Amino acid sequence: MNGPGNFTYTLAAVAPCLGDVATVTVTENAPTNAGTDGNLTICTSSAAVALINSLGGSPQAGGTWSPAALGGNYDPATMAPGNYVYTVTGMAPCTNASATVTVNETGNPNAGTDGSITVCGNGAAVSLFAQLGGSPDAGGTWSGGLIGGMYDPALNGPGAFTYTLAAVAPCLGDVSTVTVTENAPTNAGTDGNLTICTSSAAVALINSLGGSPQAGGTWSPAALGGNYDPATMAPGPYTYTVTGVAPCTNASATVTVNETGNPDAGTDGSITVCGNGAEVSLFGQLGGSPDAGGTWSGGLVGGMYDPALNGPGAFTYTLAAVAPCLGDVSTVTVTENAPTNAGTDGNLTICTSSAAVALINSLGGSPQAGGTWSPACTRREL
Repeated sequence: MNGPGNFTYTLAAVAPCLGDVATVTVTENAPTNAGTDGNLTICTSSAAVALINSLGGSPQAGGTWSPAALGGNYDPATMAPGNYVYTVTGMAPCTNASATVTVNETGNPNAGTDGSITVCGNGAAVSLFAQLGGSPDAGGTWSGGLIGGMYDPALNGPGAFTYTLAAVAPCLGDVSTVTVTENAPTNAGTDGNLTICTSSAAVALINSLGGSPQAGGTWSPAALGGNYDPATMAPGPYTYTVTGVAPCTNASATVTVNETGNPDAGTDGSITVCGNGAEVSLFGQLGGSPDAGGTWSGGLVGGMYDPALNGPGAFTYTLAAVAPCLGDVSTVTVTENAPTNAGTDGNLTICTSSAAVALINSLGGSPQAGGTWSPACTRREL
């Protein structure tokens, strides 16, 4: 309420005495001010900072710090976090004043160093965190929608994926990147079968594989040019292997080859039969070495020609083939001669004085002309 200055003390006197005065001079020193307590959170990698700036109020300069702080600064590189007391010495009769800064240190996060990985397009999911260099801290987040930092070739595409670690202020966050390269999976196709005729030309084995096999693989057993030639090779399994580009593994698929022969229907034949003769096998009239099991044209049953049921002509023998072989045919031409007819037995009664008569007229049925008589008869007359 009062200010510094001179304050006069006066005593009045009873006359004839004289009054008296004395003066007190008041000097007022400013109160000591160390500010109010405060806090300092600093990153372990930060530069030194002035502790006084973390005190509240308006602390006076010129105080001292305990523990000692060179130049009043806190340096995380050389000092330990904790309580630092700032003391300003008071000018008597003012007392000393103190205030405290509580220092906390927090570290910069470490996202490691950049990495890379090459995966196979049909491979298993892989952790990108494990591909980071250095000693990365866990708990960050990944770009590209990766779940748990797992890259799955079935779900994700190749590229750069960023790992981010946020920081507690005043520290700065950290990032690193893993670049993923994806190699196409090796494809040898799927197993298949090849049925080929023993007389066929060489064919490409790869065309008998299923799917979409890659070119450039190898065959085992060896197949020159990737072809199967029935003239020089044996049927059986032939395995096609495509070498994978790491980390993709090799892929294999197998073609099972079966050979089948061309059927042989023999060569054309012919036969002449009698119109009243017994049935005859046309298969026996074929030339060469015909295979059995074929079919005959003309409705022949079992290849049997019966003059009583069938008419003369060309009869074709057909053997079907298992693809890709071709069937075979041959023909038996049947000629049928009319049966010989001498008629039926007869009788002739004639007078000893009669003229000669034709014996043939006494035969029954329809005897053919041109036959001979025994005993001999001139002009077949008696």
